[in-house]
Parts: sequence; structure tokens; C-alpha cells
Amino acid sequence: MASKKKNNVEKMKNILAFVLTILVLVLTYIQEREAAQSIHNNPSAGTIVVSQVEGELQIYYLDVGQADSIFITTNGKSMLIDGGNNDDGKLVVDFLKQIGVAKIDYVVGTHPHEDHLGGLDNVIKAFDVEKILMPKQASNTKTFEDVLDAASDKKLKITAPKVGDIFFLGEAKCEVMAIENEVENANEASIVIEVTFGSNKFLFTGDMEVANERKRDWNDVDVLKLGHHGSSTSSSKRFLNQTNPEIVIISVGTDNPYGHPHKEVMQRLNSMNTKIYRTNDSGTILLTSDGERINVQEFLASCEGNVE
Repeated sequence: MASKKKNNVEKMKNILAFVLTILVLVLTYIQEREAAQSIHNNPSAGTIVVSQVEGELQIYYLDVGQADSIFITTNGKSMLIDGGNNDDGKLVVDFLKQIGVAKIDYVVGTHPHEDHLGGLDNVIKAFDVEKILMPKQASNTKTFEDVLDAASDKKLKITAPKVGDIFFLGEAKCEVMAIENEVENANEASIVIEVTFGSNKFLFTGDMEVANERKRDWNDVDVLKLGHHGSSTSSSKRFLNQTNPEIVIISVGTDNPYGHPHKEVMQRLNSMNTKIYRTNDSGTILLTSDGERINVQEFLASCEGNVE
């Protein structure tokens, strides 16, 4: 009799344990479903957790004519990508001083062409620079030698990053997406950097060409600095479809001898749901991100003018 009672007690314990397990699973399911429904009804609630960042990210696409120069700053950290032509050096320096720059954490020379490296020697001489990034792509031009000399005079080492290298400007994550060293076409050596700030992504392409675009898959980005001033040697249909930018910035000079941006590239862009800004039309362009929204200011000034 005692044995039978003991068996009944054991059975009741097992049943109770089973019921409690089922209740826990049901409650967990209900809580997860309510949380998912809350995010569905209010998408921003889900986004804020992922993208919340302190402060703002500001990106200046400088109007340097048929050349590139981009200044990025957030939370007291900064990066300059390229420095325009040789004749733009003083203008770039003056512009940066006007907006209160005293120190630059990263100076990036995407590749050794004069319309990208031209003003970097002036910048290196004028500011406190922490690091210089350039590909191992030599050139016998005076422009290239001037940059090397400016770095040497300030005892700065030039580093060639690798694909996948990551560094930070405050809360902005910067990842090297492409770089080549010692290639025949210097455009293909371009350092390509993706900057992520909160949920916003920005891609800076230098003069990257289709050959580079084909070597990897690309993330969806909010803003694309169009490769090689809009040349048809860049911005393939596959690349544009993968990056799928909401905003495209073209750094280009008026009536330039190359016909940039090329007609076929503009046709590809116009077939997409994207907003296009050109420095030859809009002057220096300022993009400001809070990690979710991006504000665009046109006609800020050319490097020759005063900042509004």
C-alpha cells in the first residue's frame, strides 16, 4: 500500500513538472510575440536600440572642381579623404580652419593621382595629423613626392591598410572595403572605406573601377560617393544595384575635359530611386547624420568662399 502511494506521489510530481514546463514555454512565447508586435507597430522602437549613437556625424564633400576632397567629423574625431588638386591645397587648408579644425586623426590618400593627393602635403604641414593611410602604389610625380616629404618632415609613417581593417572615429565605424597595391592602373589601387554611424552607411570610393567592384559583394548604403567622378569605368549596374544608395554625391568640375559624369552612368542612376548631388552644381555639400536621419545642405560654399 505504501509503495502504491509513493508511486502516485511520483506521478503527480512528474505531471506537475510537465505542466509547469508548458506554462513557462507559453508565457515566453506570449512575451516574445508581444515584443515583436510592438516593434512592428512602432518600427523606430526597434531601430533605436540598434542605431542609437551620441552626437552627430558631419561629412563635407568639398567643392574642389575636377577632384576629390571629403572631410568627416564626429565627437571630436576626424578624417580627411583626399585633398583635391595641387592648386586646391591652400583652399582646403583654409576651409578646414574656417570650420575650426586643428587636428585630423586620419588623412587618407586614396591613390597617387594629382586630383586626389594634390593638396595633402599642405594639409599635413598645416595640421596635427595622427595617421596617414595610402596604398603601396608608387608614383614618380612631384605631387606624390611632396606628400612623402611632408609626412617625413613631421615624422609620420604612411600605412597601407588591408581589406577588412576597421578603425573608429568616435562611434563611427570605418571599414576598408577595397585596396590594391602595385597595380598597373592606379585608380584600381583606391582605398575604399565604408563608414557606419548608427543605422546610416556611407561609402567612399576614390577612383575605384569596375574591376574592383567585381571582386566582392557590397552592402546596401544610404550615401554613395560615386567612383571616379562619374566615369563609365566605374559604377557598374551590379555595383549600383547592390549598394542601392538613397543619395549619390558626384565630385566633378564644370565643363571638365573628360565629360564626367558620363551619360551611361547618369542613365543608370536616373533609373534608380536616388537623389543625386553634384559639387559643380551644389558647391560644397554637407551631410549631417544623427544615426538614423540624414540632412543635406547644398551651396555651403566653395573652398574659395566663406562657410555659411
